[in-house]
Amino acid sequence: MRGCGALLVLVLLAAGCSADEPAPGELEDGPPPGVSMSVTQLLPDEGTSKALLRVTNESDARLIVSGTGLDWSGYGGAFLQPQDDELAPGQTLDLRTLLPAEVCDAGEETVLGVLETDRGPVSQPLTASGEVYLRRLWDKRCFEQTLADQVSISYGPGWEIDPQRETLEGDLLLRRQGGDLTVAVTDASGSVLYDLGVRREAGPDVESVPDSPVTRVPLSITPGNRCDEHAIGQATAPFTFQVVISVDGGDSLPVLVVPPVPIQKQAAALLTLHCERRG
Repeated sequence: MRGCGALLVLVLLAAGCSADEPAPGELEDGPPPGVSMSVTQLLPDEGTSKALLRVTNESDARLIVSGTGLDWSGYGGAFLQPQDDELAPGQTLDLRTLLPAEVCDAGEETVLGVLETDRGPVSQPLTASGEVYLRRLWDKRCFEQTLADQVSISYGPGWEIDPQRETLEGDLLLRRQGGDLTVAVTDASGSVLYDLGVRREAGPDVESVPDSPVTRVPLSITPGNRCDEHAIGQATAPFTFQVVISVDGGDSLPVLVVPPVPIQKQAAALLTLHCERRG
């Protein structure tokens, strides 16, 4: 009898465990988990296909995530990438997600975030701010694709310092790549140490048209207002120059145009001259 009692206790314990907790690999019972999903990027990855799906576990139970993705025609439909993460109740995690190639003639519908979890799949709209961020990124990358189909952008040779006017002047070259759309440079901006401007020698905007193989955009680099050692020595991106470009009369967007090393050295020499004159 003593042995039968022990056996009965073991049976009851085993039954209780199997009723309350799933075996490894099995889905938990109950409704899908309560979550919210957004999209963002790390600062060094801004503008690239490297994104973060920001997931917040809004339920009162832990959540194991085995896959993340999106469901949106702007990226060719649904995709899912493997993950191995656990979120405590109320916890938020940024899960790395590589975005597929953009489909630039799609994307009208709502963007859905997609999760594969230990409590079943989840597919629901991103937060409003997450969708705004993703669409802005998508728009920018589609713009860059369209621009690359029209022109390549490079710095021309022969940049020269004018020591009297304290300027470094030369051309940015737009070389046609076979597209049939007009590309207009409307503005430019420099960095914390340098100002960059379009010299208005050819009118308010400089346009590259299909029948012109190379278009020269006259630019001028001038020292900014920073000569303190801290600004010069600690500047992490002194040459993140941008030109503002419109394609086929559409919205103007900034495009990064980092100058090659020889022009960077000329700009640094000009900044040294400028600061020495200021004392």
